Amino acid sequence: MRYILDIKECKLLGTGDEGSVYLTPEGFALKIFSKEKNAKAETEILEKAKDSRFFPNVIFLADNMMLREYVAGENLHEFINNNGLSYNLSMELIELIEDFKRLQFTRINIRNAHIFVNENEEIQIIDPRKTYSKNTPYPMDIISILVKSNLFDDFLKNLIDYKPELLQYWIDGYEYFKKMSKKTIRINMYAC
Repeated sequence: MRYILDIKECKLLGTGDEGSVYLTPEGFALKIFSKEKNAKAETEILEKAKDSRFFPNVIFLADNMMLREYVAGENLHEFINNNGLSYNLSMELIELIEDFKRLQFTRINIRNAHIFVNENEEIQIIDPRKTYSKNTPYPMDIISILVKSNLFDDFLKNLIDYKPELLQYWIDGYEYFKKMSKKTIRINMYAC
C-alpha cells in the first residue's frame, strides 16, 4: 500500500516523550515516534489487542511512523469532572480492566492521559506501553481518579450491581493504591 501524506496538511494533536501525533485530513492519527523500536513495540501491543473494542486499529507501520484510527473524546479525569460517573461509565471501566486481564497484560494500570471517553461514554486507550513487561496488578490511576473525585464508593455500588464477583479485586486494588501512595523515598544526606 502506498500512502502519500503532506505533514503540513495535518493538525498537531500533541507531543510527548515518544514523539508527536497528528490528525490527518482523512481523519486518522499519524504518530511519528522518536525511535523506530518504540513504534514497533506499540504496534505489536495494538496488534495483539486488535480484537478489543478498547484499542484503535493500526492501519500501517512504516519505519518510525504509525497510522491508526483516531480516538476522540476527553481523558477520563476531565470527563468525570464534566459529567460525573454514570452506571454506564462504571461498566465501561470494569469491562476495560477485564479486557486487560483477558489480553494477559501484566501492567493493568494505564495513565489518565491515555484513557479517552467519548460522548457515548465509550472508552478507548491510546499509547499502550510496557503492558507485558511491567507488573502493576491494579488500575491505580483509575482508582486514584475515582477516589479524588469522591466517586469510588459510587463506583463500587455500580460494580456490585453489575459484577459483584469482582468486588474483592477492586477492594484489593484500593488497598494497593493506598499502600503505593504512601511510599516515601528516604535519602540520607550528610553535611560536608
